[in-house]
Amino acid sequence: MSASAAALILSYPKASWSLLAWVAFIPLFKIMEEVPSRERFRSGYFFGFLVSLGVFYWVTFSMRHYGHLNLATSVSILILMALYLALYPAVFGWLGGYFPARGLFPLFWVPALWVVTEYLRSKLLTGFPWALIGYTQSDQLSIIQLSEITGIYGISGLILFVNQAIFQLLIGKHSGRSWKEKWLEGAVPALVVCLVLVFGWQRLAGEDLKNDKADKLPVSVVQGNIDQSLKWNPYYQEKTIDIYSHLTLKSLEALGVSKPGSPEEKKDPPLVIWPETAVPFYFLNEGRFTPRLFELSRETGAYLLFGSPAFGQQGQRRHYFNRAYLLSPEGRISYQDKVHLVPFGEYVPLKRLLPFVNRMVESIGDFTPGMAGNVLDHPRAKIGVLICFETIFPELSRAYKQDGCNLLVNMTNDAWFGRTSAPYQHLSMLVFRAVENRTWVARAANTGFSALIDSTGRIRDKSSLFEKAAIQAIIPLRSQSTFYSRYGDLTVYACLLLVLIGCAKYYFSKNRRK
Repeated sequence: MSASAAALILSYPKASWSLLAWVAFIPLFKIMEEVPSRERFRSGYFFGFLVSLGVFYWVTFSMRHYGHLNLATSVSILILMALYLALYPAVFGWLGGYFPARGLFPLFWVPALWVVTEYLRSKLLTGFPWALIGYTQSDQLSIIQLSEITGIYGISGLILFVNQAIFQLLIGKHSGRSWKEKWLEGAVPALVVCLVLVFGWQRLAGEDLKNDKADKLPVSVVQGNIDQSLKWNPYYQEKTIDIYSHLTLKSLEALGVSKPGSPEEKKDPPLVIWPETAVPFYFLNEGRFTPRLFELSRETGAYLLFGSPAFGQQGQRRHYFNRAYLLSPEGRISYQDKVHLVPFGEYVPLKRLLPFVNRMVESIGDFTPGMAGNVLDHPRAKIGVLICFETIFPELSRAYKQDGCNLLVNMTNDAWFGRTSAPYQHLSMLVFRAVENRTWVARAANTGFSALIDSTGRIRDKSSLFEKAAIQAIIPLRSQSTFYSRYGDLTVYACLLLVLIGCAKYYFSKNRRK
């Protein structure tokens, strides 16, 4: 199982040996073949524990360097996290051996079971769908086009489907199997993979034409690379605004937009995107630098979309928000608050039970979540804003799409991750939000990676880590809905039905044997 864990870890970014994922489970399947359920549970648990340690090792770095926790506490948090996440592969191992690795039923039962366990991980205890198996394929464009129909869970299921097929054909025990069974076990997976590839090639060929016909919007993404240790220093606020203002002017010049006030500019004003909490003060509640943002938007004729902390009073209690503001050249303001907060970063779950853990952000109090699905209006675009790790929750992007979104924006601050694999993992997951909804994505990060991702999941432009940068493009605005954006996780529900059928089948066959 160590071989399985190592192969799977290497399939994720930053290593990105994505093809390993298609065979990574085979050693694990061999270990679990025809052993008692208790042994399968242990094998699955140990496998999941090793994978979690290898994929999420950066948690210790973040807690140590930016959460200011000591090494022992930081490592303990990683271990506790891995112990929890390992439960899902353990359940998969326990149930996955219900049926011998022969015939067509296990070919579909095993991947369906994995999809259900991944989905449960995405929902239970606020949910943590970071690094699902399907995300290993973010660089395989012909494969991931399927997520337009199935979402990320369909890609995870396909990977397990191929692993199970190879195992049954080449590795598993072959006694008592007919020629017909063997032929079907090879032909069906081959046909499925071919259909997925053909669908992917067809979609890749058609997307460029659709993008050419769509309305366009000049978009600039600004990366300030503000040192995390200085970000909330009041004496550095003016320098921060100077950096973002300079990069904004430079980027708009590179875009070649018309001068403010011209008829073209009023009809098609550019959009400039700054990262999460790029404005390190309470916008609208600060008298010195807030007017500079209004002036910058008015003088450039651009809509400014930026992150800032905010607060509101409700009775005797003050609520804090991680907010994205959209500021028009005329001074109009709209905003969206972060919906899904980061545990231990923006609030402390089970605070009374975990008194030794402090928040990893320098804020006055716990943040309050906002409402999902409210797009921000630009004269040409309806913008859905995903703040920080909201990118890993497909339902948030779907909610924006259902509200008419034709441009997804992710603003984040990945400085917490340093130069670990986490920034690479984070960006790879955003690729799927573009494909699932066939919507371009503009990403502004404080330290990278800032990026522009097209509707096929192709990264058209990308900044580097820890550099000041600005990237820009004329982005197509795609408003058409996909099957996934309309109907959501039907694939998961189909997998759940299959799992229930399999459990019932095993239960009744076991009773008959008695």
